[in-house]
Amino acid sequence: MQSRWLGGSLQMVPPIVAGSAFFVDSNVGSDTGNSGTNWDDALATINAAVNKFTADKGDVAYVHPAHTETLSGAAALDIDVDSGSVIGIVIGNQKPTVTIGGTDAATTVEINGDKILLKGIRFVGGDTDGSTTCINIAAGSDYVTIEDCDFTETVNTAELLGCIDIAATCDWTTIRRCVFQNLLSGDNTHAIKTASTTHDFLVIEDCTFFGDWSDAPLDLDAGAIVQPLLRNCTIINLDATGACVKLNSATKCIMVGLRVASAGAAAYPIADVSASYQIDGHGCEVGAETVALLGSATVTSWAS
Repeated sequence: MQSRWLGGSLQMVPPIVAGSAFFVDSNVGSDTGNSGTNWDDALATINAAVNKFTADKGDVAYVHPAHTETLSGAAALDIDVDSGSVIGIVIGNQKPTVTIGGTDAATTVEINGDKILLKGIRFVGGDTDGSTTCINIAAGSDYVTIEDCDFTETVNTAELLGCIDIAATCDWTTIRRCVFQNLLSGDNTHAIKTASTTHDFLVIEDCTFFGDWSDAPLDLDAGAIVQPLLRNCTIINLDATGACVKLNSATKCIMVGLRVASAGAAAYPIADVSASYQIDGHGCEVGAETVALLGSATVTSWAS
């Protein structure tokens, strides 16, 4: 069962693994001398564990809550094996931490495959010029799930300018229970952004967005998305002009239980909702403290 006391908490891993389990701990691990098959023989980096995966076998990399690593360069971490999972062990508020862009603003985590799970990792901006994209979901990668991850920064000169970019024709992407936050007066553009080519069935649920994004935390207007679902998210954008959600006018989006607020008088919290449906949503412009009705006949049940 690989059970072990980690940080005063007994962790039972792996409870069920379809394939092989590998273990990552930068504090004691080695990528050259260790097998990664147990905590005492752990690997030092997540990439080393992913490189041991076999496609469609259901392999899992478990990452120690005290694990830290800094990535530099495009696709510095490349999760590219179908049906593979990278799961951070979370104890209280402690999560394995990955710093993005130690010396390279183009540093990315690449997800390039189908049925990939990334869970329980804290991503922190580290490049002094800001990292353009933290996670890139490569074109054609279907059934990707990102959940229980944090995206943050410690100073607004070392930002995650964009947190998650979803490339062309990625279907059934799910982003769940993630926290996106940044400091004010930075250059951040978006938290989640989709490419112009059609995506089917994007789901963003139970996420929190708080910060300053010049475009929008959810920048989803490059092209029409087939039946996306935005559910139970809190979105606050304190940029002077940025919206909370940007949609393509041809997108038929279902929005349930959103709580949104934007600071810019020129920015409605949600822009272009002409083909979308909203249920039990609450939104306002922070500066004006007014209800945002958005001028669409398909908007229902908005209240301040």
